[in-house]
Amino acid sequence: MALRLTVLTALSVLLTVNHARAQGYVAPSIGATFANPSAEGRANFGADLGWLSSREPIGLELDVMHAPSFFGNQGAYGRNSVTTVMGNIVIAGGQTGGGRSRFRRRSPATAVRPYVSGGVGIMHEAVTDGASRLANNDLGVNLGVGVMAFTSRSFGVRGDVRYFRDLVNNQNGNTTGIDFGAFHFWRVGIGAVFAF
Repeated sequence: MALRLTVLTALSVLLTVNHARAQGYVAPSIGATFANPSAEGRANFGADLGWLSSREPIGLELDVMHAPSFFGNQGAYGRNSVTTVMGNIVIAGGQTGGGRSRFRRRSPATAVRPYVSGGVGIMHEAVTDGASRLANNDLGVNLGVGVMAFTSRSFGVRGDVRYFRDLVNNQNGNTTGIDFGAFHFWRVGIGAVFAF
């Protein structure tokens, strides 16, 4: 229920913004998780749906990431996993409006937009321990920094580094040895940006 509410709220905001002064984007990405003994640099896959003002340094973003086999490669690929759905506020540099460059006259985005973003959402952790499976949907937070570099009006590339932390302690009855209340990791990712 909380996951559905987060997604629906973010989508409703993104779909009702003033597009005359804004730029929407979709950004698929691939990355790696680290700074967690379980992750060991395994791959993750992400996608972002966002909106950035073309005149103010603020925007909104829905960040979704899936890290299959986060806790190990035993069994089928993806049997152990972490999935995050985060609603974020984005503060970006390089906003347009008032600029005189040729790029700014033809595009709603400048060539390079560094940003910081952070917010709250749902972290879904699934762990297989022998024949049993433990899964949690818990409140989590994330904070990241990155840059978007546009090569045209509608296409660019993006890279970021992001920290995730689970805020709920589910240690009672946990036989996996993982303290979900202290569960955290870093993600580094790179991908494309399709602006509209």
